[in-house]
Amino acid sequence: MLRAFNKLLVQRFYSVKTAKKDAKKYTDTINLPKTKFPNRLTQGKREEQERHILESKLAAAYAYQQQHKQQPGFVLHDGPPYANGQLHMGHAVNKILKDITLRQRVAHGQQVNYIPGWDCHGLPIELKATNAATGEQSALQIRQKCRAFALETITSQQQEFRSWGILASWQPEHIYLTFRPDFIANQLHMFHKLFKSGLVYRDLKPVYWSPSSKTALAEAELEYDAHFKSPSLYVRFALNALPAVPAAEGKRIYALVWTTTPWTLPSNQAICYNSSLEYVLVKLPQRSTDELYLIAAALLEDFERTTQLQCEPVARLPGSTLSACSYQHPIDKTQTGLPFFEASHVQDSKGTGLVHTAPAHGPDDFLISLAQQLPVKCFVDEAGIYTEQAPEFLRGQVVLEQGNPLVLQHLGEDVVHVSQFEHSYPIDWRTKQPVIIRASEQWFINTERLKAPAATALEQVEIYPRVNAEASKKAMLTQLAKRPYWCISRQRAWGVPIPVLYRKDNKQVVLHEALIEHLCSLLQQQGNMDFWWSTPLEELLPAALLEQLDCKVEQLVKGSDIFDIWFDSGSTWSAVLKNEQQVADLYLEGYDQFTGWFQSSLLTSIAARNCAPYKALFVHGFTVDEEGHKMSKSLGNVISPKDITKKYGTDALRWWVASHGTQHMSITVSDKLLHQAAENLSKVRGTLRYLNGVLSLSSTQQLSAAGQDESYLNKYLLHSLLDFEQEIQRLYNAYEYNRVVASIQTFIANQVSGIYVHLIKDRLYCGNQQQLQAIVGTLGHCYKQLCKALWPITPFLIEESWSYYDGTGSAFHEHTVHALPTWRNEQAAQIVNTALDIKRAVNQQAGDVNSWQLAVSINCDTLEQQKLLLPLQGQLDVSLNNTELCELLQVGSVNVQSKLQASTKLELTTLQQALCPRCRRFSLEQTQEETCLRCADILNNKL
Repeated sequence: MLRAFNKLLVQRFYSVKTAKKDAKKYTDTINLPKTKFPNRLTQGKREEQERHILESKLAAAYAYQQQHKQQPGFVLHDGPPYANGQLHMGHAVNKILKDITLRQRVAHGQQVNYIPGWDCHGLPIELKATNAATGEQSALQIRQKCRAFALETITSQQQEFRSWGILASWQPEHIYLTFRPDFIANQLHMFHKLFKSGLVYRDLKPVYWSPSSKTALAEAELEYDAHFKSPSLYVRFALNALPAVPAAEGKRIYALVWTTTPWTLPSNQAICYNSSLEYVLVKLPQRSTDELYLIAAALLEDFERTTQLQCEPVARLPGSTLSACSYQHPIDKTQTGLPFFEASHVQDSKGTGLVHTAPAHGPDDFLISLAQQLPVKCFVDEAGIYTEQAPEFLRGQVVLEQGNPLVLQHLGEDVVHVSQFEHSYPIDWRTKQPVIIRASEQWFINTERLKAPAATALEQVEIYPRVNAEASKKAMLTQLAKRPYWCISRQRAWGVPIPVLYRKDNKQVVLHEALIEHLCSLLQQQGNMDFWWSTPLEELLPAALLEQLDCKVEQLVKGSDIFDIWFDSGSTWSAVLKNEQQVADLYLEGYDQFTGWFQSSLLTSIAARNCAPYKALFVHGFTVDEEGHKMSKSLGNVISPKDITKKYGTDALRWWVASHGTQHMSITVSDKLLHQAAENLSKVRGTLRYLNGVLSLSSTQQLSAAGQDESYLNKYLLHSLLDFEQEIQRLYNAYEYNRVVASIQTFIANQVSGIYVHLIKDRLYCGNQQQLQAIVGTLGHCYKQLCKALWPITPFLIEESWSYYDGTGSAFHEHTVHALPTWRNEQAAQIVNTALDIKRAVNQQAGDVNSWQLAVSINCDTLEQQKLLLPLQGQLDVSLNNTELCELLQVGSVNVQSKLQASTKLELTTLQQALCPRCRRFSLEQTQEETCLRCADILNNKL
């Protein structure tokens, strides 16, 4: 419509007559915004204000919304943080994102259900609680120290969570702790239910084992060292014979095996091969010509490149011919007839195509042992030390230290080649020490039975952010499919004991519903499970219970294992979610919980009732410094949330979380970004302060006047507010909080400040009472919509601002704000946008001239454009100075010509007139008054 402005604009400038200076002041006659809401606060005043708002407004918000907001409620189940230390930025990201999620629901009138909790058991707490202790400690001593440490930590963390304004009831009865009696009792009953259904069982299996912690570990308790160094060993195993291969007659035949765990060779029980592969017999240089070595043909080139040994192929043979082979143990020479087994896990991607098989130290190896009925020989104890059953030269040695070199030394000439191999290796997530795979008697959940229904349930779960949803779901499904079993037992003192007895003679499990009920009764009486360690079985088991168990007490022994903490937290849905069908609308945690809490909760829920415990998952990233490094004390790059709130304020921390916590898997924490957050918040505060000042001009706050007002600009803002509310709600519901922040800033900068507030200044400051009421009414709606959009992110700021707006003392959260459908006015939007297009062109041509001194003549290029301007102007072919089009263009007068042009044409003329000293808009030329006619009329009415 305005495409040809630059070519067709005509300008005429004349001299301007300077108005006589008037000593009279009109400040007292102008409607200047007034408010006591401060523009900024000192650090001390801000901290005092935050404490006041927390206690007087925010503390009661959770209980208020429970009583007054609408059902159905929104249930966010809190993933319990560890009660093991001070809060860090990861806690801030997680808890504040949860709080924003809850508050936006409350702001839209919905009731929310959120019960904060803590994970109180486990090795992380045990290590910290017992760190300063010297000497051996009993299980009871460890448990008492851990309980005291956890309680102290919970108190500290709870106070800080509360200081961030987290929407919750922090009363003891409204939080959950995994060491409370009711929680433990629920867990014991769930365990028994799964045991009866056959989903929980005890077995000897290889599991990830941490020698440094002396306990089994779950997959979720592992980290990986990408630069771990292991020996890369090619070792030969002497074959007894190789049937049906003429070239092997009269030769000594060896199988070439590659391993990075020489320390496991004493436990070797078989060699596995793949019948679909082709194998080759080769001669090796610097070895006897009477020796031939067996290797997969596809891996020969890789072997030569790695070892720098040039091989001479002698014969080829199909893998199927290896089934009849046997070999001699490379260390225990008494084992001379060990078998070859066909196995699908043997591939031609790495190694030699012949795999050393030690059932005690590998999951694939163990499955082979089950199928072939091999013994599971484990010569390694819980500390990672060779036992007395190991070969004599290894007894008492640490497998990951002396084990490898001692085995290599003992192998002697059987070592074909050894080098160093750098690879990713699992380490204990707490001690940061390497783990091993070790067979031990453990309790397991049969995940094979759960995988299919779990995958089906997961397909129905929504995952946010949407941009990563498909990849995240696929990754979780893949991890679920790969999981062979879930080891739920641990060998520590601080945790919930697995409530089973064993028969001394055959280790048979003794578990009965009556036993569970008896233990739960004792638990409620004593308040904890310490009696499991302190009370002898003779006192623990009454005669009536022994009769039900059909055992004598001297035949029994208590189990010494505790539950994996992932079983603790994985069952929280069952203990915490009440009267909500025990299904949460949302779980919100870091992306690492795809292998942790999200998965453990899914598996326990599927096992117990065949449905997922959540309808949606929202994942966030982890905090890093400016260089992208993970925050750690050793690197000295840790920034504490306490330091941030002290320097910038709690809302600045929350603004930073909303701005950066949802869109990236690495969340950068820096003073630059935090300072930027504080500055952005300061601008928002300035806007709210201005609105507070405007709203104070009307004691009646007649918001209905806005609906009766004929100003298209007022209608335009109300129309924009309706779009704004819908857009903000859409972004909140999609958990795109960074875009919420951006949309709020854009709306304030453009629609509010850049357009409306800028263009209504004359009417606001110098207009009549009806115009003032209409503006106050319109900005009243604007203020409430901004409060509604901002309250989930900056509750302290909004409650502070609201206290200056609402004289009754009520809190913002006690009000429900909705845009009215009647605000929808597409015509007003079109009309104002058309005028704004022309205003941009006028501004471009006017330069530094006071625009109120300009007369503008407009020739429209279409009848449609003319029709859109006419409601603002009223008449065609007449120069008028008091129309809304003049106000929108901010010019002295406008004449909309009836004649159309091929392209819109503007003619700008600088007027020769003195302006009113009160409004500085209208001319004094047509009046003998000291002010313009408009201002004179208003002043007379005020007398």
